[in-house]
Amino acid sequence: VHLIQLPPYCPHLNPIERLWAVMHQRVTHNRHYPTRKQFADAILVFFRDTVPREWQTFREQVSDNFRIITHQDFRILEG
Repeated sequence: VHLIQLPPYCPHLNPIERLWAVMHQRVTHNRHYPTRKQFADAILVFFRDTVPREWQTFREQVSDNFRIITHQDFRILEG
């Protein structure tokens, strides 16, 4: 077992922080809500409806199953 010392707080390694980032991107980026109620409703719709419906697309961004990246997956450009 090889232990890796992590900083005290790593938001990019916390699944709820990654889900929060997806919500922020989908609900708040380039959008304006005239009232607090409309903003709160948009967040609730995201968590109650959008996440379950589109979980297959969010799963890679949120889960702890990090993809293993190998050089075979990429094309190297020499310049």
